[in-house]
Amino acid sequence: MMHWEYSSLPQTLIDTKAAQWKKNRLLTTLLLNRGFEDGKKADEFISPKISDFRDPFKFEKMEKVVDKILEKREKKEKVFIYGDYDVDGITAAVFLVLVFRNIGIDVDYYIPNRMEEGYGLDKKTIDFINKEKGKLVITVDTGVNSIEDVKYAESLGIDVIVTDHHKSIKEEEDDHLLLLNPKLSDTYEFKYLSGAGVALKVAQGVYQKLKIDIKDLHQYMDIVMIGTVADVVPMTDENRIIIKQGLRALKKTKVKGLMYLLKYLKFQNKTINTTDVSYFISPLINSLGRVGISKMGADFFLKEDDFEIYNIIEEMKKSNKKRRELEKNIYDEANQEIAKIGLKNLKCIFLSSEKWHPGVIGVVSSRLSVKYNIPVTLVAFKDGIGKASCRSVKGISVFNIFQNMGKKLVRFGGHDLAAGFIVKSENFEEVKNIFEASIENIKIEKEKKSLKIDTEYSIENIDEDMFETMESISPYGLENPHPLFIDRDLSFETIKKFGVDERHFNGIIRKNGKNYHMVAFDLGHKINEIEAKIQKFDIVYYPEKTLYRGEEIFQIRVKDIKIKDDFYEIFIK
Repeated sequence: MMHWEYSSLPQTLIDTKAAQWKKNRLLTTLLLNRGFEDGKKADEFISPKISDFRDPFKFEKMEKVVDKILEKREKKEKVFIYGDYDVDGITAAVFLVLVFRNIGIDVDYYIPNRMEEGYGLDKKTIDFINKEKGKLVITVDTGVNSIEDVKYAESLGIDVIVTDHHKSIKEEEDDHLLLLNPKLSDTYEFKYLSGAGVALKVAQGVYQKLKIDIKDLHQYMDIVMIGTVADVVPMTDENRIIIKQGLRALKKTKVKGLMYLLKYLKFQNKTINTTDVSYFISPLINSLGRVGISKMGADFFLKEDDFEIYNIIEEMKKSNKKRRELEKNIYDEANQEIAKIGLKNLKCIFLSSEKWHPGVIGVVSSRLSVKYNIPVTLVAFKDGIGKASCRSVKGISVFNIFQNMGKKLVRFGGHDLAAGFIVKSENFEEVKNIFEASIENIKIEKEKKSLKIDTEYSIENIDEDMFETMESISPYGLENPHPLFIDRDLSFETIKKFGVDERHFNGIIRKNGKNYHMVAFDLGHKINEIEAKIQKFDIVYYPEKTLYRGEEIFQIRVKDIKIKDDFYEIFIK
C-alpha cells in the first residue's frame, strides 16, 4: 500500500514568501517543498545560465589534458575517442568528435561491441588504434583495464587520457594517468556529472584555452543532454544547465539523425521533456548497443547521408523490438526462479543463466529491484565468464560490497545503486555467497513506499500558467522530484487496461461533469474496469502534455488512486 505524504507548509509562510520572491503561490509552494528558503538561490535554480558552468580547470589535471590535446592538433596527429557502448558513452564520444572536428583536430572514434569485447580500453583496441595511426586515445564514460594497458599504449607512442564518472578506488597508479573523474577529484566540487558531462568539461577546457567562444559548443548540447538524462544523474547544479540548454538545442537540432528520429516519433509539434528522452529517444539509441551493434549508435549522430540515417533508424526499431522480447523472457524466467526460492525473509536476489543476454540484464535487474524492493544481481554466462548487472536500494551500496571481494572478480565498476562485474565461473559460487552474506549483515529498515504530495490542486484548474510554473522547476529526477498533486471525488468515465498482464490503464477521468484524458502505469491491479464506473476516487497526479491525433493536448498522469465510496469499502475491509 502506497503511503500518501502531505506537505505541511503553513499558508502564511507561502503567502509571505510569494510576496517576497514575487512568484505565484504554486511556484512558491513547489520551491519551499524542495528546501529553498532564499529567493536568490531559488532564482538560480529556476533559471540556470550558461555562465553558471563551473571552471573546467578546477579539475587537477585539466591543464595537462588540454595541453596534450592541443599538442596533437598542432602536430596534426590523429586522436581517437574511445566511448562506452551505452547512451552516455556514445553521446560523450560523438560530442567530442563533432566539437574537435570543428577546430581542426584529426579525430576518429571507437565504440566497443558489448557482446564481443570487455569493458574499458585494452591491448586489442590499442593495437587497432596503432594500426590506424592514432597518437592519442581519450576514453569517455569508461576507464582502462589496467595501468599496464596504458604503459603498453605509451610503448607504441600512443598517449592516453582517461575521462570517467563512475565510482572507483583511487590508487597510487592513478598518478601516472591523465585522469579526469569528478568522483576522484579533490578540487572539482560537483561530483555528479555524467560521462557526457565530463566530455563537455574537456571541450570547454580546450575551447577556453584557444579563446574560442564556448557558445560554439552549445549547438551540440542536445547530445550531451541525452547522455545526461540516460545516465539518471541528480538534476542539480551543472546537470540542470546541460538539460535546460540541451532541450532548447533539441528543438532546432543540427544533428541530422536526431531530426529524422524526432519525425519518426512524431515529436515535431510536441514540447519535448526529459520523460520523452528517457522513454523514447534513449531506448532506441541504447537498443543498438544492447544487441551488439554499438558503433551504429555513434554513426546515427555523425552520418549526413539520408539513406544511411534511415537504415540506422530502421535498425533501431528492429533492435528495440528484439530487446523487449529478450527482456520479457529474462524477466519471466527470473520471476519463476524467485517463486521457487520463496519471498519469505528474502534479502536479495542473485541469479545466473547461460541463456541470458548480457546486454539487457541491467534493465531486468532494475525492474526486479523496484518490484521486490531489494538488491538484485543477474549474471549472464558465456564460455565460463559471467557478466553481471546489479541494482540496489537506498542504503545498500553494491559497489562497496564488490570492493571488498578482492581478486575474486575479474573487474567491477559503477555506482552505489547500479554496478556490474565480470567473474570467472570457478569463483561464481564464492562471489554469490559473499554478496548474500554482506546483504544479510547490513541492518537497514525497508523504506515505506510513499508519494510526497506538493499540494491539493483540482484538475479543473489546470491551465497554461500551471504548465509554465511546473516547467520552471524542471527537469525532474534525482534530487528534484516531479511535482505531485492531489484531487478528490473523481470518477472514471472509461477505462482500458493495456500492457503485459494488463499492468497499466488509460481512458477518461471525470470531475464535475468535465472529461479529461488520463493514463496510469503499474496501477492496473488497483482498479476493476466494471466496478470503477460506480465508484469515486481520490487521485495523486500531475498533468502532462502529449500528442493526440497529431495535436498536443494535456492529460492526467495518475500516480496512485484511493477508492472513496464508504459503501464499497464495507465489502473490501
